[in-house]
Amino acid sequence: MRLPNHRGPVSEILVRVFQRPPEDGDESILGAISATDVGAISDEDLQLSLFLCYGPQYCLFGEAAQTWEWDTSLVELRKRLEARFARELRETAGPLPVVDVDKLPGFLMELGKPSPGRSLSRYLKQDATMEQFQEFLMHRSVYSLMEADHHSLVIPRVRGGGKPALVEIQADEYGGGIPGRLHSQLFELTLAELGMHTEFGAYFEDVPACSLANVNVISYFGTYGRHRGALLGNLAMTEIGSHYVNRNFRNGLQRLNGSDDSWLFFQEHIVADAVHEQLAAYDMCGKFVRDNPRELSDLVFGAVVTAELGARANEYLLSSWERGESSLRVVASAAG
Repeated sequence: MRLPNHRGPVSEILVRVFQRPPEDGDESILGAISATDVGAISDEDLQLSLFLCYGPQYCLFGEAAQTWEWDTSLVELRKRLEARFARELRETAGPLPVVDVDKLPGFLMELGKPSPGRSLSRYLKQDATMEQFQEFLMHRSVYSLMEADHHSLVIPRVRGGGKPALVEIQADEYGGGIPGRLHSQLFELTLAELGMHTEFGAYFEDVPACSLANVNVISYFGTYGRHRGALLGNLAMTEIGSHYVNRNFRNGLQRLNGSDDSWLFFQEHIVADAVHEQLAAYDMCGKFVRDNPRELSDLVFGAVVTAELGARANEYLLSSWERGESSLRVVASAAG
């Protein structure tokens, strides 16, 4: 993935320094941090900067950028950005519900189930134009073209009863070892069938902060072992209810006369995630908190904040379309 255009003073410096290896005295990049009244979740510069900081651990942005992965000045910059992000995540989650260990699976299933009222997936099923569906895929591409990689960071940090279910879920995300069946590859197929660019980062300039935040929160949890519970809560929310929304996505593409291959990605999730949500709630999270009861609140936090961030991003798309506007930062041709 090439380096994106900057969105403010912090990302401007990161884009510039990532074009060469770190040098002595690079502590100067810390001077880019400045106070702002913009909320962290909607701050374009902060969310892009966090994505850039996490990029080297996924081998993004080229060889020069990857030499920065453990540079002390970059780590310190990332921690300062994360501190602001984390504060707003706590505010977003609000007071956490008190959940008994034994009742956690039921709580997660209730939190993740589809709700009545406004729904992005139902809109895409019933009313969206092909252009709007393509916009949705642009937003989704920041995660789905790397699907499972972010959550796999937690595998070596989990021991005990929850690990087998975690590994089973992740193995399915990688196609069960079958070439061409990785979920990220199936998403590429969807893009290709709709005449869109398939390379990771092709639509990065178009994606706003709220969509980046949904990916950055996974990397934030995954970077720290102490947040393993939050990352499991996040993963659970990506699985619970997923079979329902993906059925709507598939039906929407069928309504729009998409080819069979165009909706194969969504069909795969209808089948897989109906099983995954049970594994995630009961066998992964349920058994993890029984082994690690002190991490129950962190897991609940990860689940609650993930559900809220997802709802905000979905509302952003719906509200944009209801106003007759594009949901993209830069209005571009979805067909490339």
